Amino acid sequence: MKKFAVLFALFAAVGLAQADVGIFGTMDAGLTSTKAPGAATATTGFTSGGMTTSNIGIKASEDLGNGRKAVVELSSFLSDGTGATLGGSTVNTFARSAFVGIADDKLGTVTLGRQSNPSFLPTILFNAYGDSSAYGPLWHATYFGNTGNPSTRVFNDTAWDNSVAYSAPSIGGVKVTAMTSKTGGGQNVGGNAMYFNGPIGLTAFYQRTEANSTGSFQSNIYGANQPTTAKGVGGSFDAKVAKLFATYQTTDANVANIHSKTWHTSALVPMGTGNVMVAYADTDAKGVSAGKYKEYSVGYDYPLSKKTDAYVTVGRANVPGLTQGQTLGTGLRVRF
Repeated sequence: MKKFAVLFALFAAVGLAQADVGIFGTMDAGLTSTKAPGAATATTGFTSGGMTTSNIGIKASEDLGNGRKAVVELSSFLSDGTGATLGGSTVNTFARSAFVGIADDKLGTVTLGRQSNPSFLPTILFNAYGDSSAYGPLWHATYFGNTGNPSTRVFNDTAWDNSVAYSAPSIGGVKVTAMTSKTGGGQNVGGNAMYFNGPIGLTAFYQRTEANSTGSFQSNIYGANQPTTAKGVGGSFDAKVAKLFATYQTTDANVANIHSKTWHTSALVPMGTGNVMVAYADTDAKGVSAGKYKEYSVGYDYPLSKKTDAYVTVGRANVPGLTQGQTLGTGLRVRF
């Protein structure tokens, strides 16, 4: 917290007294019992970031006039158990985000720095488990795979280093973002589109990844300069009695000979003051690691206030030829 206290003071000291500056974050901690597919026994222990990876950050904006403003964001992933900053293979202090930009009401927004890649928002906004890296089947099929085979994971990070992104103003409920990033490992390019109108939501993304970012939490299964192309579409519908989600994505890494197709469906069902969460993801992988990989989770999220909730969830993962994997978790999440 000392780093953030110093940064907050620095923002004020350098002349942003008239700017909008604030601290934000999430603390999420609990217990999880996990048995990986094929494992003989389960392991039980403290879990940090079960439903949302714990984080803390600073946002700032300054009105430049004429419908234009400067924006800044710096944020870190945290371990609730130790208080340590989490940053992947290289522990970057601000691995979650570190960017600056200009937002214009008529022309759109340009941001530069480390920021979420094109697949991130379509993934977390179109599934009932959101950004749960511990319990979400779609998350596991897209990012940090836990199905016993790395080919069920499309990407090993949720953000790109050295990136430039442009988000166009919303037109008819459609918001389009294009993004590129270039490092020593190669160039990443992609974009996404999202549409929200009443109970209906739609999304699509395209992402061609060559470079592994320094903030990655896992090694690059595809190798340097071996482009991985992923495409995905998704939709949501709020029927009041339940909010329904569905997505479909394909992945091709020709050099590494990894090809996969994943479809997912999930729902949020109001029950009492909280929501029942139900999710299922099915991956059909071909190439080096062929096979079918299935995972589902069922849980309940209970709000204690507008910013605090408690949750419990159970999941199963099926990998051909291995005994069934299982997960049982519970925790408390506080946003600020």
